[in-house]
Amino acid sequence: MSIESYLLEKLSKVLFLEIKEGSKINNFTFEENTYLPVRSEAIVEKTKVGDSLKDIPINLFIEGMFYVLGSDRNFKSNKTYESLIKNIPDSLKLIKSIIFRDIKEEKYEDAYVLIRGLISIESTKDNYSKALLLVDEIRKKNSLFKEEELNAIENAKKISDFATPYLYEAIIKRDNKELEEALFSINQYIVLGGEKTDDVIEFKASLEMVTSYDKAKEMVYESPKEALEILLSLLEQLGDSAEIYYYIAIAYRVLENYEKAIYYLNDSIAISSDYVEVVNEFGINYACLGNYEVAIKYFRSAFEVTKSVEICTNLIMCYLNIGDNVQAKIHFDIAKKLDPNDEVLKDIEKILK
Repeated sequence: MSIESYLLEKLSKVLFLEIKEGSKINNFTFEENTYLPVRSEAIVEKTKVGDSLKDIPINLFIEGMFYVLGSDRNFKSNKTYESLIKNIPDSLKLIKSIIFRDIKEEKYEDAYVLIRGLISIESTKDNYSKALLLVDEIRKKNSLFKEEELNAIENAKKISDFATPYLYEAIIKRDNKELEEALFSINQYIVLGGEKTDDVIEFKASLEMVTSYDKAKEMVYESPKEALEILLSLLEQLGDSAEIYYYIAIAYRVLENYEKAIYYLNDSIAISSDYVEVVNEFGINYACLGNYEVAIKYFRSAFEVTKSVEICTNLIMCYLNIGDNVQAKIHFDIAKKLDPNDEVLKDIEKILK
């Protein structure tokens, strides 16, 4: 279900009462028969039992009109409702008090529908700030409202020098794992004068840290020195993660500092003993040092878990280097069954002939 369909269902809470052509409310004259909405459950119940509706207070109609404006932006009488609301003194003040009441009573979705209607008449920074705060909380419990929050953010960004939507955009981007985009949004929030609370500062710092970390992980093979500078600087914050030691080890291995790589692999395996990529990396480093017997032990352990052709080819090369052609052939046959088209296997086949 789309968010628009979900909000349309809110109209089931509304009763429409016919107002005859020529009727007046304050200075507003109805030019045709018009149905005015009433949200109050008390009024609905009153109607069901046949009680008179002559004395319905105007504030209930105001509440109902805002509710319809917020539920269905294409409702045929919306223009009439907007004109009528503008002709009723203190109608905006009234609806804001009703929104506050609904929030206090934890009727968050109803409150949001009303503030959505309010924004259609009064698109101010203050109203959008309240709407974004409210819809962000609703989204955490009802994922349908993610689409609505994104729409509200885009509409709010149309207001000049308005920082708040960028904060909520950063939160959603962070939740979507779009970390570089989230960092851009939080920086935009600050540039536009958004309040730098402790939470905002911490949020920005965490994004900077994670984006730097992700960048470093991508750099370990092509730019290992630069990657190490970043990774080592993040050890204080991420030192309880086995992964960071693993990537530091890869960078050292690419730099051919195999002993240093093994040192950091030991740190990684101490945190997570079942990290199979680390086990494989041990094998690679020991093989690079020429310690093929130890490398074989690590490769066998990793292969038992993964059945990876890549690890199996590492095993084959180690067996060849220690002159164990029997085991090399056995593992070659195993690898061929896993992936007969592997390019490394084709090269190994030439060696075995």
